[in-house]
Amino acid sequence: MASSTEFHAPVTGHYNIPAPHASHGGSNNFYFNAPSNSTNTNSPRRPIPSYPLHSIAPTKTFVQRPALRESIREQLLRPLDVNRPGEVKKVGVWGMGGAGKSQLALSYLAYYRTEYDATFWIQADQAASIDRDFLAIYRLMPQSSFLPPPAPAEVKLAVLSWFARESGKWLLVFDGADYLLKTDRDYVPLSEYFPASSNIHIIITSRASIAKALSTFEGVPVGDLEESQSVELFLNCAEMQSSQEKVLSQVKEIVHEMGYLALAINIAGKFVSQNPRLRSNLSEYLTDFRRRRHNLLSEKPEELIERYNHSVMTVWETSYSAVYEQLPEACRLLTLLSFIHNEDIFLEMFGLDSESNSISGPDSAASTDAIAVLDSISDSDAISDLRSISVIPWTSIFKSQIDMDFHRLEECFSLLEKYSLCQSQATRNSYSIHRLIHCWGYDRKQGDGDEIKKFWHAASQFLKEYLEAIGDSSSTPASKLRLVPHLVENTQSYRRISKTFLWDQCGPLRYLEGFAQFFSDIGRWQEAELVHTEVLKDKSQTLGNEHPNTLTAMENLATTLLTRGQLSKAAEIQREVLQKKQRILGNENPHTLIAMGNLASILRSQGQLSASAEMQRELLLKLQRILGSEHPYTLTTTNNLALTLRDQGQLSEAAEMWRELLPKLQRIRGSEHPDTLTTMNNLAITLRDQGQFDEAVEISKDVLEKSRRILGNEHPDTLLSMHNLAFILDDQGQFDGALGILRDVTEKRARILGNEHHSTLLSMHTLAFILNAQGQFDEALGIFRDVVDKRARILGNKHPDTISSMQLLSEILSRKRIVV
Repeated sequence: MASSTEFHAPVTGHYNIPAPHASHGGSNNFYFNAPSNSTNTNSPRRPIPSYPLHSIAPTKTFVQRPALRESIREQLLRPLDVNRPGEVKKVGVWGMGGAGKSQLALSYLAYYRTEYDATFWIQADQAASIDRDFLAIYRLMPQSSFLPPPAPAEVKLAVLSWFARESGKWLLVFDGADYLLKTDRDYVPLSEYFPASSNIHIIITSRASIAKALSTFEGVPVGDLEESQSVELFLNCAEMQSSQEKVLSQVKEIVHEMGYLALAINIAGKFVSQNPRLRSNLSEYLTDFRRRRHNLLSEKPEELIERYNHSVMTVWETSYSAVYEQLPEACRLLTLLSFIHNEDIFLEMFGLDSESNSISGPDSAASTDAIAVLDSISDSDAISDLRSISVIPWTSIFKSQIDMDFHRLEECFSLLEKYSLCQSQATRNSYSIHRLIHCWGYDRKQGDGDEIKKFWHAASQFLKEYLEAIGDSSSTPASKLRLVPHLVENTQSYRRISKTFLWDQCGPLRYLEGFAQFFSDIGRWQEAELVHTEVLKDKSQTLGNEHPNTLTAMENLATTLLTRGQLSKAAEIQREVLQKKQRILGNENPHTLIAMGNLASILRSQGQLSASAEMQRELLLKLQRILGSEHPYTLTTTNNLALTLRDQGQLSEAAEMWRELLPKLQRIRGSEHPDTLTTMNNLAITLRDQGQFDEAVEISKDVLEKSRRILGNEHPDTLLSMHNLAFILDDQGQFDGALGILRDVTEKRARILGNEHHSTLLSMHTLAFILNAQGQFDEALGIFRDVVDKRARILGNKHPDTISSMQLLSEILSRKRIVV
């Protein structure tokens, strides 16, 4: 039950001792009124405000479409079928990109906002985007600040639970839910985010016609604008007021050329508004437009034209040319942004220096051709750390003769915004790009493989630099979650490029490896698995199935699967790695021995203790003979075998091994080295299990004092020492002292590591275990339910950690005579 540490040998061959392995997961016992121990339990509940907090409304140039708006209204007010209890009123709004779906939803919100207690606008093109907005909504709920930062799954359940139990009338708009088919690579299970409440009205905007099937009734399709609406929209955007027949006739010609598509008309009107000569002679715009269209149709493949509608593309190219004439860097910025997410493009990502207002990094005027060097990075280098990637500055992609400082970057965004190629989001200090323009910015480069790879490299580079900047523990979970959609989009663009062009080397995969590690660090295990799978596939194709770096990729995937609780699959992959290394390198090669140790660790996690112990004994004998009894990996394996023996109940042999190991570590690495302190912790826990409490407490206090002095009060290793000391104190009968320490550890781990980190869950499990033993069943029950839900979701129902928590939960429920 108490935490001890297994020495894992990383697949790169370095020998270190990471934090302890346990489990992850999520259930939600959040209180949006005052917590149970609050003195304000009788205070009236504060109504939740709308999200976002600032007023949102259609653009000032928006042309009302009352028939469509009232169709939404009528369906939301229509009585539900009495034979379908539990139904929620949902209206799908679908149509092609740029047709005005989001503006229509904003129009409905503006007209009927006062009829709701609160309204919520949620970006729904990715699960990560919804998680981000659900977190913001959660933060608006009463008393949520009492809790440590929650994980996305916890937030979702907490928000849905709040809506389900609260009285009120709410409107939720899920905007941009374009990936609703299960066959979509980026499928979003949108229905999982729908609150189950008859007080809820839901609007879904989507390019996918399946939004109709999500509607409670028939939904609302959004097609082209009517001619009169198109003319009005153009005049609004062009800032023109004219009733002259000649002008109106020219405008009608223009909107006809635009295909009556709202986005195209908006961009065309904006272009005219920026060019005074065109406002007085619209025929010149039509002449230029038609010339541009002809050129594009002669250059672009037909399938690309059909995808976007040629009138839209021509308008974009016309505006693009106008921007290019004024500021070429702005056009290259637009292309660069196509390799990250189109929403919430926040300036911090670009590595701004708050003092010098310049983009951090080497000389930004370096030749852009140097980016091609990235394609030739040797895959033989270590890939475990993004900091090992040697690259030229990403700012060279701008080909600018002037340094791309903060003000130059803002100038680029400002010009793009003038031509409606991007939009600012002042309250979030970020920008967004319409999804069609975002895709077009990528696709217009698709014929030039070298160029498109350079832009991908540059985007990956500034994402990597930002990852390094937020990698420390002081960064909040929310700030890290904000980056997830951009990393997901970047990896997806890598896949798109790979379908058409070959990468010269495996250098680009080193970025993906780093992104996968980041996903793992913040508990986004599914994203981590997808990226590791992509890396393994590409390494297998490029290097072969038995190349050392391919085998490394397999081991990284196995480690991620182990963390996700897919133990059988992880063991299968690791067995394959071991067999290949044994055949290629031999049974006693160091890399083979590392693979053997990794498999033994997976077997131990599976609960196959006999097989794990047998393999570790064999490994230890080989290491002692080949590397010597004091080699770092020999010491690591000694520790791991002792852990397995302790799990088997062979306490005397385990304690003896640790007593022999400890003086070696003290002599070789020093008495205050983390490995030495870890071994002392493991020995103390084993002594506690043997009933030798006095010696166990003495060792634990010694470890804790050294950890606090060397590492600080909030270092994970210090918190581990506190956790173990609390468990021993509990066995001594010092209940108050044990509970005080455990509550402190649990709060700090949740705040620093996150609510789903395995160490946090271990502290919660131990805290609930002690509360149960002292008869505090209600609090123990709530915590155990939380831990069980999280461990079952992340590790699976058959994982030993999950089973342990489930057994204790069942015991409490039996005592309280509660039916599970």
